[in-house]
Amino acid sequence: MMKNLKDRLYFQRTELGFVKTEDDSLIVTRVAVIDIKPAERSGPFGPEFNINFTVGVEVHPSEKIREEIRGKPLLEPGKTVDEGWIRVEILEKYNAYEEVVYKDQTLGEYLIRVEIEPIMVAKNTLYKLPDDMPYYVVRWIPKISYKKNC
Repeated sequence: MMKNLKDRLYFQRTELGFVKTEDDSLIVTRVAVIDIKPAERSGPFGPEFNINFTVGVEVHPSEKIREEIRGKPLLEPGKTVDEGWIRVEILEKYNAYEEVVYKDQTLGEYLIRVEIEPIMVAKNTLYKLPDDMPYYVVRWIPKISYKKNC
């Protein structure tokens, strides 16, 4: 199984993304492709692919935000929070992406790009996470494109 995966996927380029927020925090994002499989052999753009990927988010809060959450209760593991959320405006952003060459004996070779674009950010004002970190949530959308390698 692992050999089959290594024979199909060739990781080309990975770029971290970032979000600068109105509260002077910096959020770093990363997308990582796990697997790619053909879904349909033909369509308007050629074959269609099922792409399994994951996204990571890391917050680097400003000193002001660290002060705001000092003394707030720690969010219990597994607990969901419905109250205390405020929207945080995105001032600047750079999308994270990963490019992978997918090889298939029948379909050929495709350069596939998975990009994530952060579109909304919210933070919780009632709780904090371990290590005195603020609780942020980032909503993002995936942008997937591909082209046949010659």
